Formats: sequence, structure tokens, C-alpha cells
Amino acid sequence: MTRDWVIDEHQHAGEEHLDPEQVARYDKKLPFDPIPELERLVDYGLTEDETIIDFGTGTGVFPLAAAEYCDQVIAIDISESMLDVAREKADDEGVRNVEFVHDGLVSYEHEGDPASFAFSKNVFHHLPDFWKVEALKTVGDTLEPGGIFRLHDLVYSFDLRDSTEEIKAWLEARKSTAFTEEELYNHFREEFSTYDFLFESMLRETGFKILDSTYQESFYAAYTCEWRGDSH
Repeated sequence: MTRDWVIDEHQHAGEEHLDPEQVARYDKKLPFDPIPELERLVDYGLTEDETIIDFGTGTGVFPLAAAEYCDQVIAIDISESMLDVAREKADDEGVRNVEFVHDGLVSYEHEGDPASFAFSKNVFHHLPDFWKVEALKTVGDTLEPGGIFRLHDLVYSFDLRDSTEEIKAWLEARKSTAFTEEELYNHFREEFSTYDFLFESMLRETGFKILDSTYQESFYAAYTCEWRGDSH
């Protein structure tokens, strides 16, 4: 059967992730320290013998740090511009145990043994809800039973009756950041963040047990999940 009906993830990636000039400024625009995340995964059993799959690897900040903690990292991104930067960093740093894969959250098909760990940061909100579920199924298909999935994303945890005021306040607080007004507006007009109660339901229904969850500023969420392979 043809797969022509499947979403074109490249079209939903956002110009800031595709344009080489914008990608070159990405790390300065959105700094990220991966070490606390890796230390958390160590607490959940990450060792030097494990494989981590990073969904939406961006400029390679997480996988290049993770390479020192595990045997192999599979770093997946839909943007060739992002992967070009990540590969250049890996070459400069002499990192040899990261495999870079040009693919999407929905379209990736894992080969080889299942991984023990998966990670994703700020990628799922680019997908409409149906495709978020399909992407979560992809993640589950890569993990062994009991595997750990650490997920960060833009998720709404405010009362749905307060959406207008919450969004206005969020936009106002970011006027002086590295983002243009147009980029901030586009998060609501063209991207697909969803509510916490919906996202948690998606995780459970696709076979994940939520081990812990944290919400920050009503717009950001982090989950540690265990792959159970069945719903609920």
C-alpha cells in the first residue's frame, strides 16, 4: 500500500530549523545543557553498554554529550541543515559513536536491536495530534520492554479557560528574547502544542507509563516514561 498519505514532516519543521543561516545561530538562540538530562538517565540505568536514540537531534548538542555516557547514539533529524552542523561538530570533536540519520519522528524505521533509552526535546509540538500519536508509536517501536523515554516539549498546562490571557502573558514576557514577534506568533498559528491532559493520554494510550512529569511556566513539560508496549 502506498504511503503517500503520510505527513510530510519536512514541511512542518519550521524555517528556523531548515535555513542554514538561522541554523548557524540556533545554539546561541536556544542554549541547552544536556548534562542534567544525561545524569537523570544514568539514575534510570544508563551505562556505557547502552544505545540512546535521539529524536529531533537538531545541532547535535545532546548526542555529542551522550556519546561519552553510552556505547552508541542514533541521532535523527528531518533537517539536513541541522545534521550538517551536528556532523561537523562530531568531526571536530572526534566523536565516532554517533550515527546521524536524516529522517522524521513518524517515518523513522528502526533496524537492529531495540534501544534501552530514547530522548526528544522540543520536536513533538511541530506535529498535529494524530501524528504525535504516530510518532510516539515510532518511539515505542525502537525501545526494548522497560526502555526509558525522556521527553521535553512545549505543552500547555494552564487552565483551558485562561488560554487567551496565558498566551498574551507568555508573548509579552518574550519580547526581549532572541525570537522575533513573528516567530513567537507562529508557535500558535502554525505549530501544534497541546494540553497536558491530552499529551499524557497520548503517552499512556501508546504504551508508555509516565514515571514522572514536571511543568514549568504553564508552557513547558518534561516526562520520564517507561515503555510497556501496551496501552493504559
